[in-house]
Amino acid sequence: MHALDRTNPATAFILSLPRSVHRGDAINQCASHLIRAHAHDPRDASVMAVQAMAELESFNERAAIDVESTTSYVVVVKHPDGRRMALTVSDLIGFAERQNADVRGVQAARA
Repeated sequence: MHALDRTNPATAFILSLPRSVHRGDAINQCASHLIRAHAHDPRDASVMAVQAMAELESFNERAAIDVESTTSYVVVVKHPDGRRMALTVSDLIGFAERQNADVRGVQAARA
């Protein structure tokens, strides 16, 4: 378990939004805020916004990404019960497309 860094401008911004804001909208609003208020490069702002959202969504989560086993082509997840799950790039793309992923919003913030 970890503590949220409320001094991180991306985390602080997302925490200030109402819970009813859709994930993609929160990421886009956060990226725009980082660009306007903190003069971040659009690409960096997008990454920071996604990372902050991921941190908030994983708060108190016992599962974690096995960074040492993860590569550019596979993400290994440690399940709370000890299992390890491998997700290939194809798995992740398929999942993201089925979930109507918010990547398009992040890309728009980069432009």
